[in-house]
Amino acid sequence: MKILVLVKEIIDTNSKIIFDKQKKIDESQVKWVVNLYDEYALEEAIRIKEQYGGEVVIYSVGRDRTKDTLNYIMSMGADRAVLIKSERSDAKSVSEILAKHIGERDGDFDLILAGWIGIDCNRGQVPGRVSSILGVPFVNVVIKIDINGQTVICEKEGESSNEIIEAKIPSLITVQRGINEPRYPNILSIMDKTEKKIEIVENIDQIRGKQARINIEPEKDRKKTYMINESDSELAVKMLMKKLIADKVM
Repeated sequence: MKILVLVKEIIDTNSKIIFDKQKKIDESQVKWVVNLYDEYALEEAIRIKEQYGGEVVIYSVGRDRTKDTLNYIMSMGADRAVLIKSERSDAKSVSEILAKHIGERDGDFDLILAGWIGIDCNRGQVPGRVSSILGVPFVNVVIKIDINGQTVICEKEGESSNEIIEAKIPSLITVQRGINEPRYPNILSIMDKTEKKIEIVENIDQIRGKQARINIEPEKDRKKTYMINESDSELAVKMLMKKLIADKVM
């Protein structure tokens, strides 16, 4: 079974945020870590691999520094990783980049797992967009996953009772806190980088979104507003009609 895990690098919530002269975050002064919910997704992928065999592959869109983050999280037990270098960070572009490279390199996947949301921007858009582009079923915010042949059985928390959803493999599933407890990477695995397989891909065909420019200007020669102060609605309508006729609007 081939399981892909979508991983996002975020700023550590314990980091002190410093802004530069351009009022942007000084990224050299913060620590970068893996999104918490993506760790749950990776742990679940490794558990499925341990039970059914196969391969766990990490996919991430980021920059050069992201390799260090992937090196760390791969020590949990992933087999390889694909880092797609891009300056893009908006959900639409990241989703299109991920779907494009997954289709080219690992289109024969069985499952794609991801955290249900990124704790930095709290958008939660990328997994759903990727599933739509790849044309596979999407199950969101799952707390339990079981495999039954070519069917994946997912459990979600509901308001009054939990929901059970079945989807055909291949599928894309996002996980919620409580599905598992992520393991700590082995210290020796962290220090030994010789066997870590991280493929770095330059995203040559950058996704270029069109930008719309809207100019807002005050209305010129705006006519005086006419107010009707009348509580009787029938009388107010008659007064309005009289005014519209007088001004030759109708």
